[in-house]
Amino acid sequence: MPSSTASSATDADSGSETEIPQLAALFLVKFDQRVGYTIAWKRASVDVALDGAVEFKSLPSGLHTVKHDLIYFLHEGYAGLSAFVNAPASEAQRNANFVAVGALVALSYGRLGRSWLLAPRLQKIAGALARDSDATVLLDEFWDEQSKPHAQGSISKLDTPKGHSRARALSTLTAVVPTEQSLPPYHPALAILESIDTFGPLVFRLQQAALLRKRILFVGSPPVKSTCEFVFNLSLLATIPHSVSELLPPGTDSLVRLRSLFSIGIHDIPLLEKFKSSEGATVEDELPSEGWVACTTDEIMATKKQLYDVVVELPPTYDAQPSKRRWPTMKTSDGTLLRASQRDVWRYRLLQRELWKVRHQREEENGHADNDEQAALLSPGNTTDNDDGSNESYDDTVAEPMNLSRLAYLGFMWWASAGERDAYTTAEHEHDRELLGDLSDFTASNGLHTAIIAYFHRTTSSLMTQLAGLVEAADDEDEDEEDDEQGVLRIGKDDISRLGLDTWSEADKAFLQEMLWTYFGRRAEVHSASIECCGLRIPVF
Repeated sequence: MPSSTASSATDADSGSETEIPQLAALFLVKFDQRVGYTIAWKRASVDVALDGAVEFKSLPSGLHTVKHDLIYFLHEGYAGLSAFVNAPASEAQRNANFVAVGALVALSYGRLGRSWLLAPRLQKIAGALARDSDATVLLDEFWDEQSKPHAQGSISKLDTPKGHSRARALSTLTAVVPTEQSLPPYHPALAILESIDTFGPLVFRLQQAALLRKRILFVGSPPVKSTCEFVFNLSLLATIPHSVSELLPPGTDSLVRLRSLFSIGIHDIPLLEKFKSSEGATVEDELPSEGWVACTTDEIMATKKQLYDVVVELPPTYDAQPSKRRWPTMKTSDGTLLRASQRDVWRYRLLQRELWKVRHQREEENGHADNDEQAALLSPGNTTDNDDGSNESYDDTVAEPMNLSRLAYLGFMWWASAGERDAYTTAEHEHDRELLGDLSDFTASNGLHTAIIAYFHRTTSSLMTQLAGLVEAADDEDEDEEDDEQGVLRIGKDDISRLGLDTWSEADKAFLQEMLWTYFGRRAEVHSASIECCGLRIPVF
């Protein structure tokens, strides 16, 4: 694979880049009592259809329940951002005035064309137009400023903190000193901690589905901005790092990153059908990948099971206080519940401890206590360390329960040889700790966000490196075998453990088999393993 494949896919997502993208289109959407949503003002410097499409993408279902929102979407090969405002109005207007000011920018700037840099201006204009519908001069002024190519030395930029002037990709940011970096306001990666808190241990199962390039659909209610950020961050966490992309065989370039569709609705069903059949999928040519991740407020989309592989249902209370929070539900299109493994629970609790340490350190440096509602979720009381990796705070809708084999094994090892059990478990825990590292080093304003991204990229790099090693070792061993035996990898319990997976989880076993087939075109047999203790063999599965 050319070395530029992964880097070019991430360079445009620069976290420190502050150049506001050139507008391809700008438009105003208003609600008309007689005909519904209409485009009341528009300008475009490219040949792109606006009427009959962007007004629905700019105002997803249920948006009337919130006062304001930001909606990210794609439209005809362009990244779109809409700023929505719900302002008070007269009884003749049903006491509400819905206004959305949207813009399109080229996807050559990255996953979202750096459209988040437009958010403050779009919100300001939308607010003004919600109060005075005749204030379209603001749109004219903005269009004149940003629709023309920027002359050398007169590029519009945001005010940014001091630091490195050279723009860096997030994939590059994670490899440098965190205190030197700062993400601009509204950057979706700033919501990475919210994503971690929202999904809990399920974040690792989500990453697995994304690595397998499944078609993943988040279903929830407004505000839409948060779910669009979930889409962005999942795609980011599931990107194959450049450091290991060259280990993949030829023909896997399209798997380097996951296609991000952001906010979609029933009007996008024909597009999703094309993606499924891989015919006419030209909207995302600059983001070559299999599968996609998107979000919707149209609950009917969840009933179109032929369109997606995995659906994630976000409860209305996902952003509530920890004591009242409900976890999202993750299912396959056939209704199978997807849950975190017990090792995922352990890794999540380890991550919680590190995040709490960072917050506690910041409190001490600032000389005051942190009253953030999330502090309760990340408090030491929720991060006790059980050697078996279990955690009673997660019910069986979130975490896989212990199977009988594991319970029998743990009980026997407790009776026969607790020291041997601890040695095996400790090796896994040390591996997981090493991958996470010490997040307390990342105490700059938002260096922590890039540290979290770096952690997930390290887990992917470790997984891919070891999978490539297994394939190479199997090829060396198969040279003298019969043709009908060629190509089938035999994976044991120790291999699963070294890969960072749960040796007791059937879901992790299936994930391993599918990863080897998806990225290396190799079939795998995961054989039952056993641990011998006191002359007895204890089966793993």
